[in-house]
Amino acid sequence: MRIGVIGLGAIGGVTAARLLRAGLDVSLGAGRSAEAIRAHGLRVEGESPVPAPRVSDLLPGGVYDLILLATRSADTARALLPAAPLLREDGAVVCLQNGLPEERAAALVGAGRVLGAVIGWSATMRGPGEYVVTGGGGFTLGGASMLGGACKRLDDARAVLQHAFPVQVTQNLEGARWSKLALNCAMSTLGAVSGLSLGELAARREIRRLALRVVREVVEAAQGKGVRLEPIAGIQPDLLVQSFPLIGHAAIWLAARRRPRQKTGMIARLQQGKPAGVEDLNALIDGPLNRKLVQMVHQIEQGQRQIAPGNLTELA
Repeated sequence: MRIGVIGLGAIGGVTAARLLRAGLDVSLGAGRSAEAIRAHGLRVEGESPVPAPRVSDLLPGGVYDLILLATRSADTARALLPAAPLLREDGAVVCLQNGLPEERAAALVGAGRVLGAVIGWSATMRGPGEYVVTGGGGFTLGGASMLGGACKRLDDARAVLQHAFPVQVTQNLEGARWSKLALNCAMSTLGAVSGLSLGELAARREIRRLALRVVREVVEAAQGKGVRLEPIAGIQPDLLVQSFPLIGHAAIWLAARRRPRQKTGMIARLQQGKPAGVEDLNALIDGPLNRKLVQMVHQIEQGQRQIAPGNLTELA
């Protein structure tokens, strides 16, 4: 089975490194990082480095059984369009992305050839080809259709991805996607505008209250679309906001304890002058607090606002 990985940020890079270490037939489309990765391979802290035998800016030629797409969701069309003709008719694109990316991929290769893997683990990229896994977990894998050829595609994807992290299959990918969206819209973006780590965010009651307000807006948007939310990393967002407030606060605090020093990758992108990716998260939600977070992130991107804890005071 031939596998292509497009996007060698933290998620794509760690996944590719572990698949290569397992001896799978993997080719890499690394964008501007291609030259550095070609020279030095992929390095995950605490794991043996692996060479990258086939890496270029775009996915190398040939045909692929699976294409793992690990770019930002907003970059799906740009990254996947040149690779779509390389996908076997019975192959699949697997979206290893945040937000709600499957519809964009389906527009290029067809819904029946698209799977999604919700990320339940975390990692950061120190530089091209150099990564640190910051939190354990697994993939939640599913697709729009679990019938016919989709089952074979799903089985193939599960067999491949389990070489990197444990894989759980869901028949409700949309629910898993929206649950992860709720958590990212809250903790990732609050961390981005403040510069605080998960532990620092969860330690303050007023910030936990803000996070639960963000989550509530996402839950209401999902319910308005008839989505049944699925637990992600042991957290089910609709239960957080429907239960007693103390339970919601405790759940955020306990979740942050798993990786208290972790900071969202959005901070590094903002510091490097790159788009933070809020279009894949809070911009999908038509709620006042999510809209304000989008505005803040855009102001930081444009140099009109600094990353600072005081931004959370303004939100509150």
